[in-house]
Amino acid sequence: MRKLIVLVGFLSFFFVGTVAAEESELSYSNLTISYLDGDVIDTDANGFGIRGSLGFAGAWFVSAEFNRASVDDVAVLGVGEIDLDLDEIAADIGYHWNVGRRTDLVASFGVSRIELDAAGVNSVGGHGYDVNIGVRGKPVDQFEYGFLVGYYNGGDYAGDVQFFGEARYHFLDAKSVGVRYRINDDIDYWGVDIRFDF
Repeated sequence: MRKLIVLVGFLSFFFVGTVAAEESELSYSNLTISYLDGDVIDTDANGFGIRGSLGFAGAWFVSAEFNRASVDDVAVLGVGEIDLDLDEIAADIGYHWNVGRRTDLVASFGVSRIELDAAGVNSVGGHGYDVNIGVRGKPVDQFEYGFLVGYYNGGDYAGDVQFFGEARYHFLDAKSVGVRYRINDDIDYWGVDIRFDF
């Protein structure tokens, strides 16, 4: 974990000093609504998500995200099969460096909370934090991509490396549809979404 933080810090200072300042064509102020499907702890789950991001002060941005997934027919010893609801809330602050008019390097730091509700029988939750670094690009006007590698940890979570990937098609200047994939030890899901830029 310390090595990852040192690497992110080093890259941040390195790129701040060496990357030419160009105005990014990528949006950091937007609202995204998603449908999610995949596995939570190796059990089928599906749900929805909403994410908002706001760019400020040139190259900074903040984001907040809420995801809710339903996990059906989970076998619990002594209880039988129950349904679970998983809520995830996350907030991040980040910075981007333009390495070209259509490509950005991105780094962010955030906090999150996961709440697991066992069909009204029991509810447990935990807090954590994450650090991410990656690249976003828009090689042509209609197509956008992103890839991030991250690490999350905290008093309530075991440390884990996670990966995010997305591809988007812009059918209007301020509207796009996309697919997104996220994987770590506990969560493996894909999503389809619509995003509104402003």
